[in-house]
Amino acid sequence: MPTIKNKLYFNYGGIWSHVFNLIQITTNTGMFEENFVASRDIVETKTKGSDEPLFHGIESSPKEFEMEIAFESAFDEDNIYQIIMWLFSDTYKPLFFEGSEDRVFYCIAVGEPSIIHNGLNQGYFKITMRCNSSNIFSQNIITPNETVNDSKIITIENVGHFTIFPEISIKKIGTGTITIESLDDFGSIFEVRDLTNQEDIYLDCKKEIIKTDIIGVYRYDKVIGEYPRILCGSNRFKVTGECEIQFRYKNKYRF
Repeated sequence: MPTIKNKLYFNYGGIWSHVFNLIQITTNTGMFEENFVASRDIVETKTKGSDEPLFHGIESSPKEFEMEIAFESAFDEDNIYQIIMWLFSDTYKPLFFEGSEDRVFYCIAVGEPSIIHNGLNQGYFKITMRCNSSNIFSQNIITPNETVNDSKIITIENVGHFTIFPEISIKKIGTGTITIESLDDFGSIFEVRDLTNQEDIYLDCKKEIIKTDIIGVYRYDKVIGEYPRILCGSNRFKVTGECEIQFRYKNKYRF
């Protein structure tokens, strides 16, 4: 994971900590200690008569880490109320730190937070953040809106540590078929057939969802092949068929 204990300011749910006159601190002396990657366990089954368990794989736990957050000035009850409303969300929200904006944790406060103060409305508090994943993500990456007249090769870089699935927006020009061929994924080919002129198509390649802006029309029976995915490294997609097309994705990191 990126180091975070040496970062002062952070953004949670789209709001920076300095809005509330808060900074992240550490009360430990000496060097910082942080988790490197998420906790992992071996999934295995013990078999009768053998001292070697049957190996099934690795299971990673969601990331979890503590934050110590200090008030830069004296606080009052209204300040506490605003901070509680901000940080103690009931849903996972993005968290990132100044200087590491491209590493985003999707997390939520858990456990029992505590406040440490001197009785003069000065001090800091501790909270534990738990992520919805064992991984960290980049900010949303949106490619330029490309116009394809006949066919065009679009290159997408995945600088993360995992294969990821994009969201794709397509606006058909004229009627016909759109083909997306991955030149680096063993020639994987995906097609949407029989589209109409100016039809807007949305693809969620992870969930294998396809939506059209035409009311009452479903395009699942027009899909051929496997939904595109983005491998680690450089990816070349050959798009065939007149359209405008745009990819959206997040790189996915172990740390």
